[in-house]
Amino acid sequence: MNRYSRQVPEQNDDGGSYNGQVVQRMGGVARNHAEALGRLGCDSVFISAIGDDQNGQFFRQHSDRFDVNRVKVIPHKPTCTYLAVNVRGNVRYGIVTCEPLLNSLTPALVESNEDVLECADFILLDANLPVPVMMKTLEIAKKHNKRVWFEPTDLDKVKKVFDTGLVGAVTAASPNGNEFLKWAKLCNVRLDPFVIDTADNVLEFIEREKTKLLLNTSVFVVTLAHKGSAVVYRNDLGQLEFQSLPPPLQMDKIVSVSGAGDSFNSGVIAGLVHNKSVVESLQIGQECARLTLQTSLAVSEGINPHLLA
Repeated sequence: MNRYSRQVPEQNDDGGSYNGQVVQRMGGVARNHAEALGRLGCDSVFISAIGDDQNGQFFRQHSDRFDVNRVKVIPHKPTCTYLAVNVRGNVRYGIVTCEPLLNSLTPALVESNEDVLECADFILLDANLPVPVMMKTLEIAKKHNKRVWFEPTDLDKVKKVFDTGLVGAVTAASPNGNEFLKWAKLCNVRLDPFVIDTADNVLEFIEREKTKLLLNTSVFVVTLAHKGSAVVYRNDLGQLEFQSLPPPLQMDKIVSVSGAGDSFNSGVIAGLVHNKSVVESLQIGQECARLTLQTSLAVSEGINPHLLA
């Protein structure tokens, strides 16, 4: 669940109060993907946990687009909550309460839902999860030869998928620029930070170091905010293709960037699941991101199955 303060003017460190708008909405990386995929007409199953509190009730009341029957309620733990402060369309900083709940999750939660995972076309892996839970998810995915999309969520959490020892089971990844720098470091590849100044720089760098950087991924997306995105993917012949994407929306039209990347990923996943080409799927992702960028919601209500037509 997100609480979101938007259009706050520049703040001073003076203890003052500032005019703005406070919105309570659904949020969370994996949950955003689940909703966006559901809105696109996919059968989306959310495997996670919530607390037995008011925020958990809020979650249940606003989750009609995806299957929440596998969501576990953890007594005496707070539902994950995130407070974002938005200044001129960009999230200046966020405050999150997740560790008490997430640290109570165990591999048993994943094992008890193996029947869902083995039937899935795609598994979205959220790096907020504890390493043992991620490890069990990747073990099951590898066992059943399932595609796994890894969303790092945060610079400091990129390392967790490497800590599982099963990063090779990841078939798609979507780091932002800073997360990509961390990914490269974990792959023992040295690079200068200026590489993420443009999508073309990123593509040139990945092409030089593709063996070390891409691992077993067939889709690798580096999102660079207003600079667009750098995409590397394998075509039907298994050959690598390199493509830069423009930003989905002009900066002056953006209401909030929060959730836009999740919507983009979901559009790409939905396209691939519906046998669209990677290029077509990327365009669906771009449209989903464009719609979400124009709303304060984490996932635009304008996302619908017609985008796959």
